[in-house]
Amino acid sequence: MSRELVSIKGTREGLVILLDPNREFEDLKLHLKRKMESARGFFRGARFTVYGQTITRYQRTELEDICRQHGLIPSPDIPWPFERKKAASPGEPARLLHGTLRSGQEICHRGSVVVVGNVHPGAQVMAGGSVIIMGSCRGTILAGTGGNKKATITALTFQPIRLSIAGVTADPSSIPPGTPFPLTARLENGRIIFNSYRSRATHPVF
Repeated sequence: MSRELVSIKGTREGLVILLDPNREFEDLKLHLKRKMESARGFFRGARFTVYGQTITRYQRTELEDICRQHGLIPSPDIPWPFERKKAASPGEPARLLHGTLRSGQEICHRGSVVVVGNVHPGAQVMAGGSVIIMGSCRGTILAGTGGNKKATITALTFQPIRLSIAGVTADPSSIPPGTPFPLTARLENGRIIFNSYRSRATHPVF
């Protein structure tokens, strides 16, 4: 049985719109339009997120705009349905990316992600597991997107636009400034804290 181009899954947190990674973007966009039109306002007011491993950030915005026109509300922190069963675990192979992620580029992966390079403002990494950035983190990082509270985010320097683990968002202005050593962000008691590899000091984010 062939996979549907666009499928819409309902969760307690909202709707998850899943895209077939093997199809052309224009086909996906057309199919999403048809689905929204055929729904005749059924989804109006619902929160949603779009999951597509092969789309760019600009393409994601185009698809979100289609949904907005039909009264849906974008919410990127909604977990993907399959992540609850397939959350990344220690030892699971990670997606490795060599190079810098620039504005408009986006990486989505079910497991963990390792970026050997920098993540610029306007770039985004979404991972069901942990994220390791062997460079500066100045973009948007969403780890543990399927509710994986054990996920972490590690970078040589932190200056993110947005930082989130399992739906909990950190205030970028509260991240320890000017730390000369790598930091790891993790969840503890429902809040994000940062650990320095050198000093092992813990810095809470309120």
